[in-house]
Amino acid sequence: MFNFLNSLSGNSPEPFPSATSFDATKVNPGAIGGLVFLGLTIAVVFLLFSFNRHIKKVNFEQEEPES
Repeated sequence: MFNFLNSLSGNSPEPFPSATSFDATKVNPGAIGGLVFLGLTIAVVFLLFSFNRHIKKVNFEQEEPES
């Protein structure tokens, strides 16, 4: 908590915080990321069904070429 408050006040213990303090192996999407992914997947499936239903309604009759 102290580091967070210290960073808000602008007093950094280092002039340029090092990039090595970031551990990329501890980063994960979490529950919010999973819910967003689930919501997008459901939306895409719904759009595919809707697209298929609308395409079935199209009546395209091609004219015979006059030769």
